[in-house]
Amino acid sequence: NDPWVPLLIAIIYGLTLYGVKRTHIVAAEKLILGFIFVPIILFFVITRISGVSMDALRQQDWFLTQARDGQGCTDSCAFTTTNFWQTLQVAYSSQGLVEWRAIPTCIPIFIMGATMTSLDSMLKLTSSEKALSIDLDYNHEMKLGGMATLTSSILCGSPAYGQTKFNVINFSIARTADSPLPTMYLGGICFAVFLSGLAGPIINIMPRFLLGGLCVFAGVGFLYENLYEGRKNMNRVSFAIVWIIFLVNFIWEFFILQNLPKNIQPMVPGLLVVFILGIVLSTFEFMFAFMHKAKPPMIRNGDECCSSAVRSEKHDTQLAVMSPWFQVFSVESFVFFGTANNLYQQLKAHLADQKATKPKAERTKYLIFDLAEVTGIDSSAKDVFFKVHRLLKAEGINLVWAMKHHKIIKKFEGWGLFSGTTHCNTLDLALRHVEDVLLRRASRLSDKWLVNPTVRKIFERQVLANVFNISVRSDEKTFSSARLQPWAERMEISAGEELCGDDDDSLYMLYAGEVQIQGRDGHDYSVFTGSFFNLDKLLISVGALSGVPSTLGAHATMDSTVLVVTRKKFVQMQKEDGALTQKLLMTLIVQNESHRPGRVRPIARVRMGLMEESNYENIYDDSARNLSNPDQFSNMSMNLLKGTDYQIQLTEAQEDSFKNIFDIIDDEDEKEIPMDKFAKYVIREAKSLGSQIHHKQFMEMIDHSGIDEDGDGVLSIDEFLHFLRGLFLADIPSKEMPTLRLAYDEAVAEAPDDPMDEARVQVLFGKLGFDVKSAGWQDVMGVIDADGDGDVDFQEFLTGIGMMKKMCILSTKLDTAFRDYKQQSLAKRRSTFALSNAQPDETKRSKTSGMFTTSFAQAVSLTKSQRNLFVPQDNLDDSIQSENNMELDASDLENFLNVSRDMAEEMVFLADQDEVEAHENEDADGLDASIVADRTIDRDEFQQLIRSWS
Repeated sequence: NDPWVPLLIAIIYGLTLYGVKRTHIVAAEKLILGFIFVPIILFFVITRISGVSMDALRQQDWFLTQARDGQGCTDSCAFTTTNFWQTLQVAYSSQGLVEWRAIPTCIPIFIMGATMTSLDSMLKLTSSEKALSIDLDYNHEMKLGGMATLTSSILCGSPAYGQTKFNVINFSIARTADSPLPTMYLGGICFAVFLSGLAGPIINIMPRFLLGGLCVFAGVGFLYENLYEGRKNMNRVSFAIVWIIFLVNFIWEFFILQNLPKNIQPMVPGLLVVFILGIVLSTFEFMFAFMHKAKPPMIRNGDECCSSAVRSEKHDTQLAVMSPWFQVFSVESFVFFGTANNLYQQLKAHLADQKATKPKAERTKYLIFDLAEVTGIDSSAKDVFFKVHRLLKAEGINLVWAMKHHKIIKKFEGWGLFSGTTHCNTLDLALRHVEDVLLRRASRLSDKWLVNPTVRKIFERQVLANVFNISVRSDEKTFSSARLQPWAERMEISAGEELCGDDDDSLYMLYAGEVQIQGRDGHDYSVFTGSFFNLDKLLISVGALSGVPSTLGAHATMDSTVLVVTRKKFVQMQKEDGALTQKLLMTLIVQNESHRPGRVRPIARVRMGLMEESNYENIYDDSARNLSNPDQFSNMSMNLLKGTDYQIQLTEAQEDSFKNIFDIIDDEDEKEIPMDKFAKYVIREAKSLGSQIHHKQFMEMIDHSGIDEDGDGVLSIDEFLHFLRGLFLADIPSKEMPTLRLAYDEAVAEAPDDPMDEARVQVLFGKLGFDVKSAGWQDVMGVIDADGDGDVDFQEFLTGIGMMKKMCILSTKLDTAFRDYKQQSLAKRRSTFALSNAQPDETKRSKTSGMFTTSFAQAVSLTKSQRNLFVPQDNLDDSIQSENNMELDASDLENFLNVSRDMAEEMVFLADQDEVEAHENEDADGLDASIVADRTIDRDEFQQLIRSWS
């Protein structure tokens, strides 16, 4: 009869159960079942051995008993079987068993109960979502719970809504959140108990300590998770409010309520008091946190935002192509549950819209959640961010958090939201991270093309050509450091070393490493290899730019190498090399403009590198009328391919530039350069131009180049120049020299007093049958006039001929490789078709044959207008014309590159330079393939890919 005995057992039982459950030592379903049945069995075994009867145990209060009513039950009585209709009789009979006058007294309880059950239902839904890692439709679940509660109230039952702990137990048993069987089983059991009236007999065999222990188990969890662990999930104000509510409820129930009049006590229970108190305190907290008007979440596409990092022109162009692969989701002000849920719904709608309008290869790959301007996050929003995490993971999207407030960062770390994601302290750093990852991803994709040995050699050749590019064209945004080094001093700086002081007006080019720039506007940004910094001070000092310099200072974030051009050297360059100075100034102005705050990367899917339409055709037409024999020169480009017995030499200006480069590499003036030293120079130059090739690939590439002709491990000046001549020039047939001389002299004679400038030379090359609107022409013109005097002499003209033929040969080789790719794909399709055709099923064979015939016809269809890079299409026969119109699609890449479908579509997306409308795919097997874009790669685009991604 000592009440402390079962209470003590209940406390030990409840605490043990909670401790074992919390540490996850045993599976939840086994734990709960074990802690219910094992104590009952042990209890009855012990009492049976002791010889104590059930009545005696009931008299000693080991079981719950009915209230002594002085009539049917005069002592500690067992519960009796209650038929389900008895409760309905009390509620709906006409015997006056309900005291209707008590309703006004109960109204506060009704209001409090309805509000609290609604809120509790919502909280249970959010906690169930987190515990089961699923997404629930709150509106549907709340409506369902409301209908169940209304039905239960009609039957005189309690409110009906899901409980997290039961959902977790059901999930651990069923191992699925999709099956309705657990609900049906439990509902059936409860309904059977309801109809049979067995609730009383079941309670009769449940010891008081067991029921009390389960209450302790539930209560301990509530107290521990809210009064102790709540500090991890809530801010200080919310945590303090929880403690105030707990203490007020405790004091009210045990010290205040008992002293109130009896008729007042039922109207002011402790729960109602703290419920009103909680609303008041939470309202004040909400008002304090939400003083500033919240702005709606905003989604920006990758072409609308980019980091402040100063990158090479090549990388900026590549990132513009890949801009559909990332978005920024910006949120500001304080984030509550409603704000977070709105954010989630907007994100969900955005991703659904992408699925409905874009093919998989063009959808989001990285999503940056910009929370840098968020002032605080309420703990109720935590579960919504978990839903965001799960949604993006399910869609295969990489999540990047951008946040700077230490409290929010600490809160996210405590919640575990950084797991499997990337965290950056600012949006700019997050954008930089995503850009770096995308460039590496694109590099891996472009490497897949190099399975063909010819393509690999041309790719490597293009890398070397970029390194030793000495073009002085001012309209090119790229600038090789090889052209700058004769005027610059090379400086090694250690991590943390500062540059660009107040009086420093020198120009810096980052050759290797990374430098952080401190801007006057308070923002810092990074500079990557191949880019200039402190350029605004130099431009202002020479009068090319007005205003106040935006650069306050700079420091190296790692050991770096920079090229320094002092103002004195720059002025000297202006006097001695005007063409180079003009190109450098244009490069600086373009970089300064393109990296202004708020800049964007516009998506321009055009055939990059091809010249725009101009009035050169009209010039050509007028000049052609003055030729003594126009047809004499029209096939020259074809005739030049028929021999190699005349060796074209580098121009004097080219040799001087290349010798300067040799001297720069040979910094110890040994007249010879060890090959490992030369390799290091090439690697650093290529990296500064944005190349992603690895060190091992570079070493193999230089070894295969054959630059060390005698194999002695060192490079002489003659070997160096011979290598560069072979890199840029091709030899021509000597029999065509008189014709070339005649063509040049006639072009000069048309205006003998005027220089042979770019316009006149371009007309001349056009007469000879070359395509002067190609990307290659720009390279040729920038190099042959390396002295920048604007007048192309005959030797420079011949050098241009050699360069154009070299590019024509390379273009032809790429065309052959392109056809080889297509033939490999078709051969594999034929093999698949033959395999299917060998099957005995005639129907299946016929169907496969039809599919193959269709795909083969599509493979050779004429779908894009073609342009030969150097030789006009009219000079090709009909069979070659047909091949020229071949295109590669994703299925071709799957066949000959052995890559996945997703990777193949991404590769086609990067290479295709046409605007293509997406449309529904009626034959799609799944949602990811329901929207397609018929993208293909033609030979122009293939050649441009090798050129621009090398």
